[in-house]
Amino acid sequence: MERSIRDTALGVLVGAAIAGGLYWVGDAVSLALVAGLCWAVGGKLTLLIGDRFPAYATGESWADKRWTGLSVGLVTLAAFVGVSPYLPISSELRLGLGFLVVGAGLVAYAAGTLAVLERVDGDADAASAPRDSPRATSGD
Repeated sequence: MERSIRDTALGVLVGAAIAGGLYWVGDAVSLALVAGLCWAVGGKLTLLIGDRFPAYATGESWADKRWTGLSVGLVTLAAFVGVSPYLPISSELRLGLGFLVVGAGLVAYAAGTLAVLERVDGDADAASAPRDSPRATSGD
């Protein structure tokens, strides 16, 4: 099976499992569907980064991991403390909102990473392209 198809199938499977589980627990269709969609897209994008840009794995030093840590830390804080037990909502809704926040954070981080990596990769292509080619010019 081709890697892209496998990655897409895995993302859809994870998203469907989360959506199904949240619907089963909380009976909120829109929350379950959007949370499942976030996890499906986030999973697919994460696998895409690992496949297309394996050389851009985060390094071992603190300087390399600080932005990842900031992103993960704040999204987790929002999901578990921001959607806290002190809010006047049911436990099922709190669980669904936590999954939604973490899934949206996953998509945001993966999409931002891809935007930067494709821009860096595109800049390298533009720098090596001949002057009269369309890629070498900047403009809309």
